[in-house]
Amino acid sequence: MTLSDLHSFTHPSIHPLTHSLTHSLTHSFIHSLIHLFIHSFIHSFTHSLIHSFIHSFIHSFIHSLIHSLTHSFIHSLIHSLTHSLTHSLTHSLTHSFIHSFIHSLTHSLIHSFIHSFIHSFVAICRAHYVENVESETLIV
Repeated sequence: MTLSDLHSFTHPSIHPLTHSLTHSLTHSFIHSLIHLFIHSFIHSFTHSLIHSFIHSFIHSFIHSLIHSLTHSFIHSLIHSLTHSLTHSLTHSLTHSFIHSFIHSLTHSLIHSFIHSFIHSFVAICRAHYVENVESETLIV
């Protein structure tokens, strides 16, 4: 048997087996490759989507929190300043009014007292003078 005979004898049985094995391995490899590609794509896409969602959620949450705290702080500060200013103004005006009223009343009472005292003193002096003049006139 020659090499050519051996080839002719074995080729018909080995060729289909080799072809079948190659086809099977290639098919399996391509199937695995496609499966791996799809799986990687889905995993990557899902991961990106989740990451993006979490990032957006955290960003939105922090933004809302900062906005809320800033708004509350500014509102509280304005309320506090307004309340303090109103309280100080009311206190100041009330104090000024009471002080002015007491000062006016005291001044008025002192002025009236001095005026009355002077008039009484002048009236007493005049009465005493008239009494002395009349008594001198009677003597003469």
